[in-house]
Amino acid sequence: MSELIKNFGVDWKLLLAQAVNFFILLFILKKFAYGPVMKMLRKRKEEIEKGLKFTKEAGEKLGRINEEREEVLKDARGEALTIVREAEGTAKVRKDEIVTDAAKKGESIIMEAKRHIEEEKAKMGEEVYRDAEGLIRSGIARVLGKMSAEERDKELIKEALSELKTAAK
Repeated sequence: MSELIKNFGVDWKLLLAQAVNFFILLFILKKFAYGPVMKMLRKRKEEIEKGLKFTKEAGEKLGRINEEREEVLKDARGEALTIVREAEGTAKVRKDEIVTDAAKKGESIIMEAKRHIEEEKAKMGEEVYRDAEGLIRSGIARVLGKMSAEERDKELIKEALSELKTAAK
């Protein structure tokens, strides 16, 4: 085998020196290049895992928040419908009260108008009665010009008035 090594031109001293240089270089590279690169890659891997974990947690939180939001919106819609229904009920009650008040006011206005009409009617009746007395007196005076005015007027006026009251009723 020594011939074979000599034929290939291998020098043991040189091979041993190259092996020592290789292991020194390997140690230096591992210590100053491979170690820091591996440390950086491990740190980067941990950061990526943390980011993925954070993303997953954020997605879950977002899902819970969306569910809570939907529940809150559903509750708010229910409350809004309840408030609207209560407002409609209150509006109906208020409308009925307003209609009732308007009807009462209308009735009182009608009653007041009827009372006013009756008063006016009574005043007009009195005025007609006074006017009729004067007309009757002048008519009788023309027709019965020969009797004494006092006697005849009193008697005839009383009869005419009693007839007028009977006819008016």
